[in-house]
Amino acid sequence: MLAILLLAGAESGDLRARLAGILDQTRWLSDLVEGVIGGAADDRPERVDVVELAQRCVRLAQNTAGPEIEYIGPDRFLAVTAPVALGRALNCVLDNAVRAAGPGRHVTVEVTGIDNEVTIRVIDNGPGLGQMPSNNSLGLTITRALVSACGGDFDLRNGATGGVVAQIVLPGIVLPGPQSARPLS
Repeated sequence: MLAILLLAGAESGDLRARLAGILDQTRWLSDLVEGVIGGAADDRPERVDVVELAQRCVRLAQNTAGPEIEYIGPDRFLAVTAPVALGRALNCVLDNAVRAAGPGRHVTVEVTGIDNEVTIRVIDNGPGLGQMPSNNSLGLTITRALVSACGGDFDLRNGATGGVVAQIVLPGIVLPGPQSARPLS
């Protein structure tokens, strides 16, 4: 997005080259949006085991992550939500946490539920909000839209001892099970 704005606002340089650059960036942005929200029209709310979905996202992130990623929570919590949107939102949040934490650091995914709400927290021990260079990404904006499409709320805040806590809260069907803290294999 920033590249498009810079190219459009430039007063010097070859106009055709700037327009070609804007066109290339617009195509890239269109492909990105389609890749993230494509299929959303068919993503109907259904009963989703939020724990299973979170664990699947953790396993996916572990394949490429430098930091250790740990899941903490019960064996099962259900929510009626759009599964594709929730999975994409959680993957985006995990991607941000992994990049923020960096090698040798730690990311925790925690699922809890009370009062007919399921909460997913992704906690990293990176430098915290505003401490990393911005990459002018639409990721968190898209995440907010995806979580909203799930009927939930999304919040970011600095952690108590550093890092960032990204929180997704969904209306849920709370079926508590035993708590566990375990790396997934």
